[in-house]
Amino acid sequence: MTSRSGQVVAVMGPTASGKTGLAVAMARALGAELINADSRQAISELAVGVCKPSPSELGEVVCHGLDWRRLGDRFTVANFVQLAAAQVRDIWARGRLPILVGGTGLYIRALLEGFDFGGDALVAEAPAPVDPVDAAQALAEIRRVAPARYLQLDQRNPRRVGRALELARRGRVPARRPGDWTAVRIGCEVGAADLRHRILLRSERILGPELRQEVEDLLQSGHGRSEIAGAAIGYAEVLGWMSGELTREEALREVIRRTWRYARAQMTWLRREPDLVWIDADAEHEALVGRALALVGQRFGEERG
Repeated sequence: MTSRSGQVVAVMGPTASGKTGLAVAMARALGAELINADSRQAISELAVGVCKPSPSELGEVVCHGLDWRRLGDRFTVANFVQLAAAQVRDIWARGRLPILVGGTGLYIRALLEGFDFGGDALVAEAPAPVDPVDAAQALAEIRRVAPARYLQLDQRNPRRVGRALELARRGRVPARRPGDWTAVRIGCEVGAADLRHRILLRSERILGPELRQEVEDLLQSGHGRSEIAGAAIGYAEVLGWMSGELTREEALREVIRRTWRYARAQMTWLRREPDLVWIDADAEHEALVGRALALVGQRFGEERG
């Protein structure tokens, strides 16, 4: 059995870029196991609306972390790092390669760069955003209390400002302690026009009877409408469709609009991701997988026949 200890692959990209399909194909070729790094796919009760990979899509490939949290539970970056790091080491112990895949870039960055939260899960997945009216005051406080964090902060992102303010007030800044691994980060790059088309097709596919049934099951199991609406893009729109507040066409337009905005935000994040190697996800599948495998081989000093 070839030792994979110390080796990690991360497949990243905006929503609908095809990263899950690529990661599954790579796992089959490399005898690897996947670790989900999508904050919404980690919710055990959600499947259709978050495009959670199905057993038929995964086949024989194992994917960990698709049920690490319950809907409504607080789940932080620190929680993810703790669970994922343990899973990485378990995969290594079995002589296999871990492949991280998902659109929550902060999860992957925190794990690979060794963010240390001091055992305190302070960094919430979705902290309350700072109101634009209060943004100047919040930024001034962060600059005074944590000047180094202020210089690195995306000041136009209200959620990141909220996160930074929470940490600054508690006198905490996540430290970085590099992990004991060598990583290759692969980014799925898709042209804007093609990404828009993929989002349209994906939205059309998920906004149907299966998602309506999933939402109905959540309601029947006791989850409130506001909790379901905030679960992920699409759930609020389906609730509106089910109640007659929206037609399906109106719900679809809103899902497409919100998904496109989210994808653009992901791309902004990923453009700043260190050591990310972009590959053309518009390429034919076989060529795409071949390029990704070649990158892994080059990084880990392997040869493929």
